[in-house]
Amino acid sequence: MTIKRRDFIRISGILGAGLMLEFQLSCTPGKEEPLITYPVNAFLKIGSDNSIEILAKNPEIGQGVKTSLPMIIAEELDVDWAQVKVVQAGYNGDLGGQGAGGSMSVKSNWEPLRKVGATARYMLMMAAAQLWEVELESLSTESGKVFHRESKRSAEYGELAEAAGQLEAPEEVPLKDPEDFKIIGTAQTTIDIKEIVTGQAAFGIDARPDDAYVAVVARCPVFGGKLKSFDASGCQSINGFIDAVEIPAADNPTLRRSGVAVVAKDTWSAMKARKALEVEWETPANLSQNHETLLEEMRQKTSRRGELRLKEEGSVETGLKQGAQQLEATYMVPFLAHAAMEPHNYTAAIADDKAECWGPTQLPGPVGGVLVERLAEVKKENTTVYQQRNGGGFGRRLLVDNVAEALHVSKELNHPVQVLWTREDDFSHDYYRPMGMYHLKGALDEEGQLTTWYMNAATTSRYLYRGDDQSPHRTEVFPDAFPAGFVPNFRVEYSPISTHVPTGAWRAPGHNAVCFAEHSFLDELAEAAGVDPIDFRLQLLGTEDKEMPYDDHGGPTYSTGRLREVITRVRQLSSWDDRVDKNRKLGFAAQFMFGAYVAEVVELEAVEGGADFNISKVWAAVDCGILVNQSGGRAQVEGAIVDGLNATLYGEIRIADGQAQDRNYDTYRMLRMSECPQIEVEFVKSKASPQGLGEIALPPVSSALANALYQLTGERRRSLPLRNRPEMDS
Repeated sequence: MTIKRRDFIRISGILGAGLMLEFQLSCTPGKEEPLITYPVNAFLKIGSDNSIEILAKNPEIGQGVKTSLPMIIAEELDVDWAQVKVVQAGYNGDLGGQGAGGSMSVKSNWEPLRKVGATARYMLMMAAAQLWEVELESLSTESGKVFHRESKRSAEYGELAEAAGQLEAPEEVPLKDPEDFKIIGTAQTTIDIKEIVTGQAAFGIDARPDDAYVAVVARCPVFGGKLKSFDASGCQSINGFIDAVEIPAADNPTLRRSGVAVVAKDTWSAMKARKALEVEWETPANLSQNHETLLEEMRQKTSRRGELRLKEEGSVETGLKQGAQQLEATYMVPFLAHAAMEPHNYTAAIADDKAECWGPTQLPGPVGGVLVERLAEVKKENTTVYQQRNGGGFGRRLLVDNVAEALHVSKELNHPVQVLWTREDDFSHDYYRPMGMYHLKGALDEEGQLTTWYMNAATTSRYLYRGDDQSPHRTEVFPDAFPAGFVPNFRVEYSPISTHVPTGAWRAPGHNAVCFAEHSFLDELAEAAGVDPIDFRLQLLGTEDKEMPYDDHGGPTYSTGRLREVITRVRQLSSWDDRVDKNRKLGFAAQFMFGAYVAEVVELEAVEGGADFNISKVWAAVDCGILVNQSGGRAQVEGAIVDGLNATLYGEIRIADGQAQDRNYDTYRMLRMSECPQIEVEFVKSKASPQGLGEIALPPVSSALANALYQLTGERRRSLPLRNRPEMDS
């Protein structure tokens, strides 16, 4: 594989794949050392001591990209990973996209970052060829050195870096054959792991400057409410109180909601002053909206024709009428909180037409490139956005309401301010996973073949909530998903539900809900057909490898062969066909999303005479293309499975009188360590380009668990969460 010089220059400008090596003399008397600086687009620094410093450009939210992205550069550069020091980049508009979302970080940076490392390596070889007056083709590299085997000469990269930096980028640069990878595909420890486990790592909440004020915001407890008036006179007696600042609502409710920021010299004083604040709210007319009213509206909308007919093949009406067996079922999923360990926060310092920003966000680019200029009227060239680790994201920090609040308050006070959300703020004013209902119908012929599939979904669309131009069905339902294309009579319909309840992206958006409905219903159809659940899917897929159209994230197609492969592998991995223990039952589900394939089996064990169950084991077979970091990839799959189990068993935000009833971990139950099952993961070895990994393992968990529960108890559960709300034990 080769790249041309013009491609390298284009990528450098657009995606930040530039290479510039700059050396200056140290000011230390009697000693000359290279002083390496960061020129524009510089991803790479090489020291005269042969040290390698690589820039990590994307936000680290726990998905491991601070490790995996530099691994890609280091691989093509042909250095030892032990030589590499990784440095987190701040926002830099010249680096291209610096976002973390949609499992895109590795996928979108794979080719550009390979070219960064490969071009640097080639230029170092060119410098050596000129120095030794030999043919370039006679040189090789290994472990940060250039070798001329014939003359037995070698030079470390540090000896060649200055000369290499002065050369013109070559016309074509070869990339490694994946068979020759030495770093990619290995298991590397997470960068900063020692600092994380010893409490030394700096997260967004730790980044407050010494002179910064602290602000906590009073927000209307009723969703959609706005500030009518406030009186801060009662706050004056609080030691450390500074001021109370009104925060106006933005037209887009995901950008900024109405409230009052109570500002003090420290956190405790700010929280005390907020309690003393007198506020009058203007609440919307639908104050009585609650869980039951939303459910009733969903029942009505799914019982009639959907507002949007998204895909239709054949005739569903005819197929249902002529089917030897007809099945019908309705599934429901509730609102979910993100419940990240790090509460929402952000720090901004706006003064003298300059801006400095610190805090957890999945989108440092829009913060530094658009938001500061728009909200604080500071030009982006005068803006500095630092990146700390995010203490969890899961889609919550794709929204920048925390940034907007901090920018507004800092600009009003002309002083650095950290806006800090309490845990209760985080739960009460989250942008939840949409609540949804899915009405499915199916028909089987006399031979048990699936002839008809119909789904009508109604959800509280996040696109509708924020008034987006995109169709409200986006990330809610996926008309091209399996079994589309394999059923002669097929239809998908959708109806959005309007609500003031805030909704947003939640890990594996849309798939985390619709997979539960679709693969639970596929199990019901398999049972009606008298066919093993895995065999039922495989029969639908057929034996021919096809590229099926997929007009959504991860498309434009998906491979039936790759989907079949992970299904077959997890069947073998879990010994699916050899289970005879009546007290241990298995459930299965599989999904394609974000370009990757996953199949999972959940094993449940009956306890207390069959009245309850434990999750004893989960198996996952994953095809995400080339896996950059074995350790990080395995952690992502395991973490997604645990997250999915938690949502399946306990996750639910209850709405009553237009507000959230669950405001902390005391009622929003999280999976305990003692409840976590053993997880076994197998990755398909592949030469295909890397695809999304951070989210794909979550969606199949719910249906696999529900399917296993049916096998264990004979009870078909079609609503989540599966467990009743527990009394929180000590």
